[in-house]
Amino acid sequence: MKLKNILVAGAIAVSTLGATSCSNFLDINPTDAQTSDTFFRTSVEARQALNGVYEKLRSDYNGTIPNNNALIEVTLGDDAYVGGAASGTDMLWLQQMMRFQALTNSESALQTWNKCYGAIQRANTLLANYDKITFKSNEEDLKNNYKGEATYLRAHFYFELVRYFENIPLITNILEGESWTEVTQEEPAKVYAQIAKDMTDAIDLMAEEIDASEAGRLTKYAAMSELVKVYLFYTGVYGTTELPVEGGAALTQADMIQMADDVINSGRFTLAANYADLFNESGNYNPEVIFEIAFANTGSGDWGDWSYGNIMCQMAGPRAHNGPTFAQGWGFIAPSRELEQSFEAGDTRLPATIMYAKDLIDEVGSVHEAHYNYTGMHSNKYTTHAWNRADVNVELNWAQNYHYIRLADVYLMAAELNLSGNPAKATQYVNVVRSRAGLADKTLVTLADIQQERRVELAFEGHRYFDVLRRGLNEAKQELDVTNYTLTPPTHTDPQYINDQGENLTGDIAADPTIFEISFDVSKKGFLPIPQVEIDLHPLLKQNAGY
Repeated sequence: MKLKNILVAGAIAVSTLGATSCSNFLDINPTDAQTSDTFFRTSVEARQALNGVYEKLRSDYNGTIPNNNALIEVTLGDDAYVGGAASGTDMLWLQQMMRFQALTNSESALQTWNKCYGAIQRANTLLANYDKITFKSNEEDLKNNYKGEATYLRAHFYFELVRYFENIPLITNILEGESWTEVTQEEPAKVYAQIAKDMTDAIDLMAEEIDASEAGRLTKYAAMSELVKVYLFYTGVYGTTELPVEGGAALTQADMIQMADDVINSGRFTLAANYADLFNESGNYNPEVIFEIAFANTGSGDWGDWSYGNIMCQMAGPRAHNGPTFAQGWGFIAPSRELEQSFEAGDTRLPATIMYAKDLIDEVGSVHEAHYNYTGMHSNKYTTHAWNRADVNVELNWAQNYHYIRLADVYLMAAELNLSGNPAKATQYVNVVRSRAGLADKTLVTLADIQQERRVELAFEGHRYFDVLRRGLNEAKQELDVTNYTLTPPTHTDPQYINDQGENLTGDIAADPTIFEISFDVSKKGFLPIPQVEIDLHPLLKQNAGY
C-alpha cells in the first residue's frame, strides 16, 4: 500500500472482540470499516478503533512477506544468519538485507514501512476525532487510557520507522485532498522529539495496571520503558546527551535513570524464576513482560494480513523436521557461532536460546533438512515448539506472544545509564540478571560487561542490532563484520547425523565458507532504503545515503 493510500484513507478498521484465548482485548478479527464521520461516537467505538491500532502490532506477514520486528532485527544483527532453502535464494530480500545489500525495492522493507504507517494512520484518525466521542460520566479513566494508548502506539510505530529508515515523513494529523503530494521527510531530531512528546503525554494518561481479562493492553510502564530505549538509541546514534521533546524541555540522563527506576521499583513486574519459562508454555503474559505483542491461533489460512500467528516461529523452526520438541519450520534463523561462544559456562540462558541439531536428530532418529548458512543450531525462543502446534494451517497460527520489552531489559538499560555516576548501582542491576542465569556476581561492571549481558539475555528478541548501531558506525562495523570465516567441524561423526548428501548436521555446512562472511556498509549508516515505490509516488522524498 502506498504512503498516499495509507495516510489519506478516510476509514479506519473496526474490530470486534473475539474469544480465541484468555486475552479479550487483542484476539480480534477486523470485520468492517466505517468513515470517521459516522463512526466516532461512544466509548465502545473508541475501543474498537484503538483495537485497530493494536492489531497492527502483529501485522507481521503481509502478502507472504514477513516484516516481523524481531525477524528484521535478527536479519541485520550478528546473532544469527538468514537461512531458508539451501539454494540461498529463498526470500532473497532477507539475504540481501543480512549482507547490507538491500535493494530499494526490498519486499520486507516495504512491508515494514506499510505496517507502521498503517498503524500511524489509524492512531491519527482516532486522535483527530477524539473530541467527538461521548464518554459516560463514569468513564473518565477509559477516556484517558484509550487516548494515552493511542498516543503511545503512534510513538512506538514512529520509533520503529525511524530506527529502520531514519529519514521519514512525520504526519500527526489526517491528510486531506491533495495534501499528500506535499509530504516530505523530517529531520530525525524532529521525529524523535515528537516520539518523546507522545510518550511523555501518554505516560500521564495511561493506566498503571490492566485487568487480567484484558491482557495485552499496554500500561504507562511500557511507555516509560520504551522511552528509555528511545533515549539510549538517539543519544548513541547522534552523539548527544539529551533527547529533544517537541514543545518541552529535553530529557536528560538523570530523567531516564529516574524513569527506569520507577519501572523497576513499581512492584508490577518480577523476573521469571526460570529463564526458560519466558519461552515455553508459561511464556505468554509472563509477569516479567512489560510490553507484550499477543498472537493467536485462529485457525485462519489467510496468507494476506488477517492471520494472527507469530510468523517468527514458523521462520525459525528447522526444515523438514517433526518431533516431540519442534515441528517443522522454514529454517531462517541459524544462530551464529559468535553468539554461541558469548555464553559463559553454566549460563542457563544458553539451552533456552539455542537448540542443537544433534538433540533434535537424537529424538526422532533421522536428520532434517540443512538450510542455507547452516550452523547445526536453531533458535529455541520464538520457534515451532511442538506444544504450540495448531491443528490446521500450522504455519500461520503459532500462538506464542512476542516479548518486546522485559524487566531484565530495563535492569540492563538502567545499569548502562548508572554506570558513570553510580557504578555500584549499575553492578547491582547487572548481577540481578546474572543471578537468574546461574552466574556469579560481577565485582564492578564495565560497559563491555553490560553490552555482553544484553547480548546473551536478549538474543533473538529484537534488540542486539540497535544496541550495536548506537555505539557508532566504526564500532558497528568492527562488531558486525565477519571475515575469513572458518567452518566449525561436526561435534559428532556417527552416521545418523549425516544426510544423503554426505553433510553432517552437527557442524557448519557450506560448499564455500565465504557465504558466512558479512561486510557492514558504513555508507548506509545502518539504515534500510526508503521504498522506491514511495519515492516514485511522492516526488519530494529522497533516498537514504548509500542506495
